[in-house]
Amino acid sequence: MNVQDKFDQIMQEAAQVAIATLTVDGQAPDVRIVLFVYLPETHQLLFMSGADSPKVAEITAHSVAAFTTQAVSEQKYARAKQAKIQKVTLTDSMKQAYFDKFPNSAAYAAHNDFFTVDFNSVDVTADNQTETLTF
Repeated sequence: MNVQDKFDQIMQEAAQVAIATLTVDGQAPDVRIVLFVYLPETHQLLFMSGADSPKVAEITAHSVAAFTTQAVSEQKYARAKQAKIQKVTLTDSMKQAYFDKFPNSAAYAAHNDFFTVDFNSVDVTADNQTETLTF
């Protein structure tokens, strides 16, 4: 299995990702776990957050981020050090991808904002080896 296949498997199996942003004052990192879907056609993560959460204020102040998936089968995970978060208006395909994976989330969507995480490279760890995948 090549690194792209390993990455695709991880992104399909993982449901949660830890996203690190900067605090509003830019002085410290802040990490939280969110539910996400991977959008392979754009190489983005998509997640939802309460519109009035501290996380949204941090993203508004600073769009820089990093992330790591939780480990999936056989301790495989992916992480990106240089990512960018932005608020998005959902397209029909984004809605379908998110609510197909998390059907119970549809009830909360009206009171939440959606964000994408863009990244150009990701470290993929599987089989006790780490490889970098660049898009």
